[in-house]
Amino acid sequence: MPHLAINGEQIAYREQGAGEPVVLVHSLGTSSHIWETTIAALAPYFRVIAIDCRGHGGSSNRGGFSVDAIADDLLAAASTLDLPRFHYVGISMSGLFGVTIWAKAPERLLSLTLADSYASVGVAGPPRVAATREALKTTSMRDFATAYVNDTLMPATPRPVYDETIDAIAGMTPKNYLQTLEAIITADVTALLATIRVPTLVIVGERDQRTPVTVSGRLAAAIKGSRLVVVPEAGHLAVLDQPKTFNNAISRFLMTMKIEAKKSTFGWANRPE
Repeated sequence: MPHLAINGEQIAYREQGAGEPVVLVHSLGTSSHIWETTIAALAPYFRVIAIDCRGHGGSSNRGGFSVDAIADDLLAAASTLDLPRFHYVGISMSGLFGVTIWAKAPERLLSLTLADSYASVGVAGPPRVAATREALKTTSMRDFATAYVNDTLMPATPRPVYDETIDAIAGMTPKNYLQTLEAIITADVTALLATIRVPTLVIVGERDQRTPVTVSGRLAAAIKGSRLVVVPEAGHLAVLDQPKTFNNAISRFLMTMKIEAKKSTFGWANRPE
């Protein structure tokens, strides 16, 4: 994978396709590998860039992990790759980064997709961090990753998907995992949701037990004009459990905007039927 020298870090990324840019950002512990099917679905129509966050996949973590730092990394990566504006797709923790990018540089975003995500964990957060810290004192990252993935993916999800996801999480250091977890558990972007003024898709797995449908429903209700899509027979990583349905929802969302933009450019949008 190629790397970008950004903010004192080496940030790994994957790129494929041409056209309007779409930036994909992964969940806690995983990496750009989770977007393989999404890249394949979108690359015929868009320029797709999947980025590894600090401490994940092939990216370094020298300066520390925080929601602000990752948002700054992503904006810098977009600038380095000559993406003045881009569509943003974030799953789980990466929804926080997308909302933060909106707050920092709203003019850079064409749209937001928040998948299996949340605005705040609330009082449940600190106990989870404490429990994970204790668990990793006596559990290897591979055993921890295996337990997490077995509890997160759906039983019907292919075994190779389980194995790849376990490998990704097991490849993290406990320090990087805990630092990331603490940052995303203590973050709260709730107040920013009502300010969002770009087309927004909220998508969630029907059986997501980590950020349930009710959580995504609250996200959608708080973001004016957003659309909520529930993916049947999918859990917290809906892109891995039901890639076809998940990717079709994102493709339709992005292609609809592309078509509407063309209509507006040629004056079609205001023509009578």
